[in-house]
Amino acid sequence: MSLAGDTTAIDTSLLQYGAVGLIAILALATVRVLYKALAKRETEAYEREKARADRLEAELAKLNSAIQDRYLTTLNEATRAVADSLTKMRRG
Repeated sequence: MSLAGDTTAIDTSLLQYGAVGLIAILALATVRVLYKALAKRETEAYEREKARADRLEAELAKLNSAIQDRYLTTLNEATRAVADSLTKMRRG
């Protein structure tokens, strides 16, 4: 980081205070670097959780489809069984 290239109004006003101003500039630069690193880490964590949620949502949809298929098969068999028992009761 070059102090000469990144001179702003805050930098020049802090530099007039000498060493204290330089320490303040370094502290502000450190906070900026730490904030960027934290923001990057949080963005990556968000993207990972978003991808995980999408993957789990797709898996849940697949499982729901399988359960619905089983449910329909079982419901069909139960309906046939009730219809057969009603037919037998009417005959006998």
